[in-house]
Amino acid sequence: MKKLSLLILSVAVAVSAMAGVNSRGNAYRPMDKMKSATALNAPSRVDIITEQPEGTVVNYLRTGEYLMSSLYGYDTDYQTGRVKIVYADDGKTVYIQDILCYAEGTGVWAVGELSEDGQTISVPLGQYVAYNEEYGYGVILSWGTTDVIDLGDDFYWLDFIADDRATEVTYAVDNENGIITMLGSDGSLENPFPYNCVATGLAGLWSDDGSVATIEWGSTWTMVADATPAVPANPEVLEFFDSGDETGYTRLDFNINLVDVDGNPLDPDCLTYSIFTDEDQLFTFDYATYGANNGFDTDMTEIPYAYSGYDFYLRRIYFYRTNEGDNPMFTWRIGMQLNYTVEGVTNKSDIVYLEVYPHPSAVNEVNAGKSVAGVRYFNMAGQEMAQPSGLTIQVTTYSDGTTSAAKVQF
Repeated sequence: MKKLSLLILSVAVAVSAMAGVNSRGNAYRPMDKMKSATALNAPSRVDIITEQPEGTVVNYLRTGEYLMSSLYGYDTDYQTGRVKIVYADDGKTVYIQDILCYAEGTGVWAVGELSEDGQTISVPLGQYVAYNEEYGYGVILSWGTTDVIDLGDDFYWLDFIADDRATEVTYAVDNENGIITMLGSDGSLENPFPYNCVATGLAGLWSDDGSVATIEWGSTWTMVADATPAVPANPEVLEFFDSGDETGYTRLDFNINLVDVDGNPLDPDCLTYSIFTDEDQLFTFDYATYGANNGFDTDMTEIPYAYSGYDFYLRRIYFYRTNEGDNPMFTWRIGMQLNYTVEGVTNKSDIVYLEVYPHPSAVNEVNAGKSVAGVRYFNMAGQEMAQPSGLTIQVTTYSDGTTSAAKVQF
């Protein structure tokens, strides 16, 4: 389970947080075929760059495709999000934050070199894009080829062969159009049986055993123009999971597309999001509960895009709350709104809700005109109660034999 823990704690994207084009479970990972000199010769202790270096900062939006591996299988999808590049004053050194879409939100900078003619950027392999001090290993850059073979019964063989001849990844720079493109990669999200995905490109490998965490191909980065006021497109609210207690594993999964309502790119540095419950009630991440673990020193109601902490990830938030008990987070729905602030002007998306439980008033409206034959009460564990108490599932049986269920606070 250690790799899953590192994935959750150190890398921004988790499998279940993605609206994947092709998500599959139970992928075998043949470690003996995934050994890489790049990975196995990586240092046991690294000093990764997390502070923004000096120089000219330019934002880019990414496109392309990728495959991500985990203990639960693999996920393929189209790349989204942003890349930030700092061009150093020496005219040669470049620093690329979140070079892999898999690691966006970790804030780690990879070092590269701009050619004398300014037409290519070369990034040495073997650099860390995530590192966990507790475990003593992380994810490093490599280059190679992966394929996924369908074994039947929802089992897949995930194979990765590192190209040990490769020492760097090269990007072509189109200065006129503000586009940077990875060279030499190739792949497809879908292939005829038995190969589900075959791709060559930039990979992230676990430094302790060389197994693949992710690979991406067709990577293209497009420069974002100077920010102007705009209305952000609505976020996608994907899934809510209640841990049933206050361990911090209650979570909300979502997706933010960095475009406005007209499809134009947004500057991620100007974007924040807020959480709402039930009747547009703003949720506060209070300092007393979340501050120590997440590095903020005041209550927060607006979370910056790509903010990273113990409980905040690019597409997932964890809550120290549960809907069970006498003080639930919400009664029937949870939602998200985006805030885009430029030159002191803030424009907001709609509040997009995920309805987790039936709305009590809606249930009442649907069943209006029917007579009630009986009412039963159940606790959150599904056990029937003689009398309702606290947060209760109320099951009503009507005269026509139909039933309805609603989550009600008594």
